[in-house]
Amino acid sequence: MSYPPPAYGPPPGPPAQPQNAFGLTGMILGIVSIPISCCWPVAGVLSILGLVFSVLGKKKADTGLATNRGIAVAGLATSVAGLLLSIAFLILALTIPSDFDYNRWIQENS
Repeated sequence: MSYPPPAYGPPPGPPAQPQNAFGLTGMILGIVSIPISCCWPVAGVLSILGLVFSVLGKKKADTGLATNRGIAVAGLATSVAGLLLSIAFLILALTIPSDFDYNRWIQENS
């Protein structure tokens, strides 16, 4: 008498969803940090957070857990740009005298 082969368990479920949140969050923070770089303390924090999230997203994409490596790299680029712009505005804020009169400067130089 022959018996049927043993069951190998339940059928496999749906494949795991890619973990794309880190790369996307890094890119969004990097993009937001560029236009608000004139408010350098906020832009500096956002761009540093964007760098962290983008690096984490790139690592997940490199290990195969995420599918958005390009978005993570774009997040790195925009976060670096936002950080450099906020540093430039910080330097500008430290070098311009506090009693600088923009209206008088415009009248003298026009």
